Amino acid sequence: MKKMSKGMLMAALICGVVQWGGTPVNASELQEFALDEYVVTAARTETKLVDTSANISVVDAQTIEERHYQDVSEVLKDVPGANVMDTGHGASEKVIKLNGDERVLVLVDGRKANLQIGSTSGGRANFDMNQLPDVGLIERIEVLKGAGGALYGSDAVGGVVNIITKKADRNYGKVSLGVGSFGEKDMSAMYSIKEGKTGVNVAVSRNEKDYYKYRDVKSDTTKRWPGKSDYKNEKVSLKLEQELNTNSNLLIGYDYSKFEGNSPTNIVENWNPNTDQAYLDKKSQSIYAKYDWFVNENDAGYLQVYHNELEYSNAGFMEEKTNGIDAQQEFSLSNSNKLVIGASWSKSDVKTVAEYVGMGNQYDESVENLAFFINDNWEFIPTWTLNAGIRYDDHSVSGDETTLSAGLNKKFNDYSHAYFNWGQVFKAPTTDDLYYNIPGGEKWGGMYGDENLKPETGDTWTLGYQTKINNTDVGINYFESDLDDAIAWDWGNGMEDSRVRNVNKQKKRGMELTLNHELNGNVDIIASYTYLKVENDEGIGYVRDWNYMPNTYRMGVHYNDGKWDSNIWLRAGSGGATHVYNYSQSYVDSSYWTVDMAITYKATKDLSFYAKGYNLFNEAYADYAGVNSSGSYKYPAQSRRFIVGAEYKF
Repeated sequence: MKKMSKGMLMAALICGVVQWGGTPVNASELQEFALDEYVVTAARTETKLVDTSANISVVDAQTIEERHYQDVSEVLKDVPGANVMDTGHGASEKVIKLNGDERVLVLVDGRKANLQIGSTSGGRANFDMNQLPDVGLIERIEVLKGAGGALYGSDAVGGVVNIITKKADRNYGKVSLGVGSFGEKDMSAMYSIKEGKTGVNVAVSRNEKDYYKYRDVKSDTTKRWPGKSDYKNEKVSLKLEQELNTNSNLLIGYDYSKFEGNSPTNIVENWNPNTDQAYLDKKSQSIYAKYDWFVNENDAGYLQVYHNELEYSNAGFMEEKTNGIDAQQEFSLSNSNKLVIGASWSKSDVKTVAEYVGMGNQYDESVENLAFFINDNWEFIPTWTLNAGIRYDDHSVSGDETTLSAGLNKKFNDYSHAYFNWGQVFKAPTTDDLYYNIPGGEKWGGMYGDENLKPETGDTWTLGYQTKINNTDVGINYFESDLDDAIAWDWGNGMEDSRVRNVNKQKKRGMELTLNHELNGNVDIIASYTYLKVENDEGIGYVRDWNYMPNTYRMGVHYNDGKWDSNIWLRAGSGGATHVYNYSQSYVDSSYWTVDMAITYKATKDLSFYAKGYNLFNEAYADYAGVNSSGSYKYPAQSRRFIVGAEYKF
């Protein structure tokens, strides 16, 4: 009866969204399927999606605004093929997986944001999505799924997330305020001004939450995490743009992010605030300048410098300072052939200090990388495009490496194309992989890095097709990656040591199916399915990695009539392992599903009100695998929660 009542309610919600009346206008289509859209991430130069030999999704500012996304991680949860790993509570990291891989490069206006120190979540990620600028500043997000190593370097194994911020090209501003469950308060403001050839953008935001609730899968009851979260996430961004002449501009900017609060190490039956929680404090800032120009009003080039800093304290203190320089120039060899040549240099100084004397984990190291790349985008036959690249990296720890990439695209018409993309991988170890060192104590095992780790190398490829049939956009692609010397941590339980090592081989296989159907002038239906299989070979044959949920489903209904904008999303997973020898790889249930909803009412041209609901049916599930001794999830997702608010533009 419980399942039937949920199903009936779900159907009623969808029908309500679909049939909600209003003045007929064209609904804004999700940009993932707009093949006439221009993107820059796949070839490092502006190219139409239909001419691009890669699997790319794009989310624009209008979509971000209509759905009142609170941060970038929430935006990416709706992108097919992307999974945001969230522990569900406290000041914990949020990391992105593309094609099942955490080795993802994150760019802000083409500037690298990844860290050398690696992820505190223990995976292969090296960037926390909490640190990205406020969504109010974002013009669009391009998500490249599949390796971009030959173009972007070591971190782009699973793909690239490129965040492009708004230009200060007019005078406008907006303020937003929301309040919600668990003592949540969400506040943001931004203002843009353009005077003559000078533009300024400034944005500030703050999100805080007092406590957390979760649905316990074992008892089937909603519980409150006993600790007080004291969670706060504050962000400030400032951009100054100066038009020097008709062909060149200067940009200077500053981004600041700070988030802090208590976070449980894992949810256990007899929770103890002295042993089962940690106070986290992470602060990051970036100062940058970029000079860009056009040659012959056609070929763009730029030179940018940046300085990134991270300060992070938990059971100790970690600090990273990175200086970097990037340069790039386009050359039009003909109307159908564009060459991009560039170089980059970065140096990161990483320092960690343990909180307790005798614990170890004290290192002070530097990592430096110099790279050169060339990429050629050539329409060698009408409707056939070849995108080929080569990159050389000289890494201070992992040595020098040359990587290649090649993509072939066939354009059938303005709404259909087929593509094949292949790329080589070179991924250097993080500094934690190399130098982490905490000896074991009386009640815990040690954690040990390995200075002799080899870099991860291998190949990835993607085969895909996208088309439009009447009012339906359809996309399908198959992806595969094969890595040698993949790096993995073996996490000990209790007194066992945790150590990092090179796995002999790792392979990922999967496919992605997407559909966007325009039901009428007001309603779009969006759906996607992703399959993923990850296997490791340690010399005795490939064995499945059960940390990954093999099947991921998304279905959404979007309604817009000019006054009302509403979205309802069903997300689900299946095929999770429930009985494996390692509890850290196990799920309590082999499948889950959850429903979110967002509604916006535009009262006037400038004033709008919104309401959002998460996990509407209060399901017990988790993004991360892991079961505790009581048989419940270590990292359960948040229970049902709501937020309501208003936004005013001026």
